[in-house]
Amino acid sequence: MDVRLRAEGVTMRRVLILGGGYAGLAAARKLARGAPPDVSVALVDRGRENVFTPVLPDVISGRIRPRHMVEPLEPFCRRLDVEFIHGAVRRIHPAEGRVETDAGDFSADYLLICLGCENNYHGNSQAREHAIGLKSRAEGAAMRQGVTDLVRGGRRPRPHVVVVGGGYTGFEVAGHVALLLHRLTGLPYARLPEVCRVLVVEQADEVLRNCSPAVRHWAVRLLERFGVEVRTGVSAAEIGPGQVRLTDGTRLGRTLAAWTAGVTPGPAVAALDTPKVAGGRLAVDEFLRLPEAPAAFAAGDAAGPRVPGTEEPLRLNVPFSLAGGRHAARNVLRSMAGRPLEPFRPFDPGYIVPLAPGQGAGVVLGVEMVGRLPSLLHYLMCVARTWSWSNRLGMSRDLMFKGGRL
Repeated sequence: MDVRLRAEGVTMRRVLILGGGYAGLAAARKLARGAPPDVSVALVDRGRENVFTPVLPDVISGRIRPRHMVEPLEPFCRRLDVEFIHGAVRRIHPAEGRVETDAGDFSADYLLICLGCENNYHGNSQAREHAIGLKSRAEGAAMRQGVTDLVRGGRRPRPHVVVVGGGYTGFEVAGHVALLLHRLTGLPYARLPEVCRVLVVEQADEVLRNCSPAVRHWAVRLLERFGVEVRTGVSAAEIGPGQVRLTDGTRLGRTLAAWTAGVTPGPAVAALDTPKVAGGRLAVDEFLRLPEAPAAFAAGDAAGPRVPGTEEPLRLNVPFSLAGGRHAARNVLRSMAGRPLEPFRPFDPGYIVPLAPGQGAGVVLGVEMVGRLPSLLHYLMCVARTWSWSNRLGMSRDLMFKGGRL
């Protein structure tokens, strides 16, 4: 189906946004506010809601209610006069401006690829089937319920929660599992291993590899105070229903496995015959265009823009996704107007990672910090960056009262 429209004898130019994540919604908002009358915009997504993933770990402990971290896509698009198409993207033809989805085939004058990433199981079918990832609120709720069921099932034999992956997300998940156990049992953190053993396992020789040695040491000690065991040089060799075998031979029964071992672009991006950068992300030029497809742009986690003078693409984070979505949309508008495109030069204020409830670490404006201040800054930015005032108010109330029952 061709989505080019004609109105009063004028051919409408069409922009098609693939993905309703941070970059996609930022692009939609920018186009809605700046596009001329002869431009129509549509957004395609396989889901019906945008999930604010930086606070997904908080679903596990109950600090934030799931309904306060989601934005329904169809009403959001309707308010912007953007068409919403509910369908999974199956194949992208950037040079042709054509997209195949399970809701039909669509063509447009400009494509914005903002499909984001999904859990990377590294070819491990057992992990895909039996472990719980953390890319949706359903997964966050499943992890919360799984931990609750383990505790309510009794202390013998002792249950386990194994978090596979010692990066930022793995540490966040382990910290919120500990907070949930504390709330369920009323025990101090030091005694939590008596009722449920929580382990973070990392295949590499060190955790939090993008952090400084001082931050890594502080973060490990922090989780240990929460009753969490951190082990390096070991991972999950086998994952089955309620059981895990580690690569060092350790067998664990009554086990919930959480998978936080990285993310990867989805099949539609992976299938593109176009240059990729580290992690399978799309290589783009300084204007966020795909090579040999001047009317196709990419932003968000699916894209891998490089800052001049650096070898690695920009790290994955929400501010860069938002900035990339807005910038790609701005360049679409400039291209339509025949104006020179602007290079993508995002401001990098640093990063903050909430490594456990109430505690975080990061680098802000070049200053390394750990403790309660970076955690507070993280949640302030999360509240500010959600898409609606109702979510901002709801999330603020949840944080003030430390969450409620789900």
